[in-house]
Amino acid sequence: MTGDLRQQPRCAGRIAFLKLAVVAVIAGAALMSACSQPSDSQQTAAQQQQQAADEQTRKEADEKAWADAEKTGTVAAYTAYLQNFGAGAHVSEASQRIVALNEQARKAADEKAWADAEKAGTAAAYTAYIQNFGGGAHAAQARQRIAELSRKEADDKAWADAARAGTAAAFTAYTQNFSAGAHVAEARQRLAALDEQARKDADDKAWADADKAGTAAAFTGYVQKFGSGAHVAEARQRLAALDDQARKEADEKAWADALRAGTAGAFTGYVQKFGSGAHVAEARKRAAALETQGRREVPSIDIQKTCQAAAGAMVSLMGGTTTEQDVNACLDSEQKARDQIIKDRATYSSADKKQCMRTDNYLPSYVEWLTCLEMERDVRKMQREDQFGAGPWTLPKVRPTINPAAIRQSQRGRERASSRRKGSGLEIY
Repeated sequence: MTGDLRQQPRCAGRIAFLKLAVVAVIAGAALMSACSQPSDSQQTAAQQQQQAADEQTRKEADEKAWADAEKTGTVAAYTAYLQNFGAGAHVSEASQRIVALNEQARKAADEKAWADAEKAGTAAAYTAYIQNFGGGAHAAQARQRIAELSRKEADDKAWADAARAGTAAAFTAYTQNFSAGAHVAEARQRLAALDEQARKDADDKAWADADKAGTAAAFTGYVQKFGSGAHVAEARQRLAALDDQARKEADEKAWADALRAGTAGAFTGYVQKFGSGAHVAEARKRAAALETQGRREVPSIDIQKTCQAAAGAMVSLMGGTTTEQDVNACLDSEQKARDQIIKDRATYSSADKKQCMRTDNYLPSYVEWLTCLEMERDVRKMQREDQFGAGPWTLPKVRPTINPAAIRQSQRGRERASSRRKGSGLEIY
């Protein structure tokens, strides 16, 4: 632009000089014409010559002015040419050159403004570019950069807020709002670390509570809730120890109860319940000794004879014939009654055994002995408990191992035998 300004005075001077020369030529011609006063034809020829000379001069001036404008090559030079030669031969081309130069200048300014905005790299710089070059080559890119910068600023601010809070809720909110943000990976790492810490804290607290309680239920609850917790192995060890302790305590209590009862049944029951208990060998020994002693102490009776008589009495009373099944059922009941008496022998008092276990009765029966012993024992027990305010009570029941039919058979047989003795005048006690 400065070069164009420097060229303008020179062009103006040349044009003025040419104008003066043309004026001088015209004045000289007029003077000569006035002095000589030529004829009309001479005047016409002279005018034509003058016009041709003027046209040639104009053309030469036009070409020179165009050459000077092209040499300068500036918008100002082409503009001056247009101003001086509005109908010149190069007017159209001068206009095109001006348009081209202006477009080139606009592009250069656009690129420079964009380069400056890129160098600054701020939203304000890109905004200024758009304001100055709204239709520039980089307007869309400038708007994209502004959007990216705005999003990045919001992303960084949200991350700073989440990091400052340091909670799982804050990091979760960040990942939800900025799923493609610059800090998503770190946010997920922080969340995982917080979750792991929370799980560890819950594990330690649950273990502390279980350890404080110290019960099997507490340790079992911990294992169920934290199957892969840090204290699972220890919890299982504690459970095993508590189970072993409970088993030992139950074993000792059962043994103490068996000792307190002192019966073969009590010792046998202990063995059945604690097959690998600490006192199994002694329990078996005591049960065997008591059964042996009981078998010696319980008198032997001929249950075959008793059952045959009972069956015969039933036939006499009710008719029919005696079956082997009836006798076998009676024998089974009698044998079970004897075994029960031996088993519970220690629970019967000497007076009750003396009163009930009488071999001098007609057709003695273990079933009758057992019924008598249990009734006497239970009545005595009710009397003792009534004395101390216990109750209510019910009548004693015959054990289910005794065959009720056999008892009825035996009773009916005894009644019939007693009737016969009375009829004959004999009474046996």
